[in-house]
Amino acid sequence: MRREQESRGLTTSDAPEADDAGQEAAPARRRAGRKARETRERLIEGTLLALCDEGVTGITTRKIAEKADVHLGTLHYHFESKDALLMAVLDTLGARLAQQLRLGVAGSRDLDECIERVLETDWIIAERNLAIQIVQYELTLYALRTEGAAWMARRQYDDYIKAHDDAFAGHASGAPAEAIRRLSQAVMAGIDGIILQELAAPDLARSRGAVRDLIAAMQALARTLGLHRPR
Repeated sequence: MRREQESRGLTTSDAPEADDAGQEAAPARRRAGRKARETRERLIEGTLLALCDEGVTGITTRKIAEKADVHLGTLHYHFESKDALLMAVLDTLGARLAQQLRLGVAGSRDLDECIERVLETDWIIAERNLAIQIVQYELTLYALRTEGAAWMARRQYDDYIKAHDDAFAGHASGAPAEAIRRLSQAVMAGIDGIILQELAAPDLARSRGAVRDLIAAMQALARTLGLHRPR
């Protein structure tokens, strides 16, 4: 081979590099990876739509595939089971909440304002799409009633509470993590109660007033827990 290259005036250094094919394949791999992510996102959104329409007990992978406008085989390629899709939905909802809380508290001047913005953000998210709130509660109960799936419910609330921990921590530096966690747990208990009341007996004026009361209560709790920075 070397003689043939030399007879054509080529040297080993002039010959095509062995990794050229790999370099050419890299963009194709990136495109494939991007397409796979987009398909997974479509399936997660399709699952959310199916859950809003049918509820947890009513959905099937076929209905999810229809909502996502993909072939059933494509769904099973990306997710091995319906439960795997439900877990992906919970992860997505948790990530969205964390992102919205980060944006909501940006620019807060102190912990009182941070608490106010956190609870206002929590309520805005709920009020804009109460159907998603029903889905979240259904997923929690489904996980608790399904053998071996209780960890899904626990993880869901762990993610939500951590998102609140992170939102408060920036204005409670130096405070014990346990104290911040107690505030987050109380906030979650309070906002969950308001949302459930709104779902059971809709009255936006009452619920918005309850959120204002909860803000004041949580600001007082933060003082009791010693979370406010000294002025």
